[in-house]
Amino acid sequence: MSVHQQVVFLFLLVGSLLPVDAFHPSSFPLKPAIKRGALGSLRPVRMSSTATISSHVQQQVALLASASEVQLQVMVSKFLGYGILVGSLFLQVPQLLRILLSRSVVGLSATARYSEVPINSSSVIYHFLLGYPLACYGENIVVLIQNLIVVALIWAWRTPRVPVREMLFCTLSFVVLCAAQLSLPKELLPWLIYVNIPFIFGSTVPQILANARQGHTGQLSILTCFLKLVGCCVRIFTTITQIGLDPGLLLGYFAGASMNLTLVRCEFIDEETIE
Repeated sequence: MSVHQQVVFLFLLVGSLLPVDAFHPSSFPLKPAIKRGALGSLRPVRMSSTATISSHVQQQVALLASASEVQLQVMVSKFLGYGILVGSLFLQVPQLLRILLSRSVVGLSATARYSEVPINSSSVIYHFLLGYPLACYGENIVVLIQNLIVVALIWAWRTPRVPVREMLFCTLSFVVLCAAQLSLPKELLPWLIYVNIPFIFGSTVPQILANARQGHTGQLSILTCFLKLVGCCVRIFTTITQIGLDPGLLLGYFAGASMNLTLVRCEFIDEETIE
């Protein structure tokens, strides 16, 4: 028997004595087991990690989209807020021009103007004490000054003349009201804005009744009423986006919008009646 044949015979003999699965990879506990275990555990981990990362990415994309939408709303709201602030510089200009050019306040209700002044002052004090952004109430400062000018013109040119005691009473009442509002305790501040509700009706209902009694709007500027209507509608949006659901503020803006809409409608009714 040759050497080659002897080697083959020896391998066959040894193989017949070993178990059938002796050369299976599981029979080598060190390197193959580690490699198999690593591969066996790595594949599911990779799948699980991929699924987790994908879910996390989707969540982040959804959050970013939601945040971007909210941020866009806030940016638009601030833009509109400052737009109203700039526009308020011209809010009472049509009314003032009509008074100054005619040197007459015929058709203007003094009671309505008296009630309009504390609406602006109360709104300024309320927003200021609660630390709300200037973009949410800045126009009230400008409109307050303009309304005071209109009241002064009514006192100067109304016929018959406004009694001095009426001027003193209105001035003193306004000062006392502002002082009382500024000294309110913190827990009562949320109720401050509700003071505006009766003043809103007091500033429009007398004018509506005067229009009905006279059969015309007189020197009342419907353009100013329309601008107030638009301002109230915009303020509803800016309040919700920048401040939140403040019921007192929203109720006031809804009331103001409805009353100014009624005044604008009065002008169209008068025009239809004339025609």
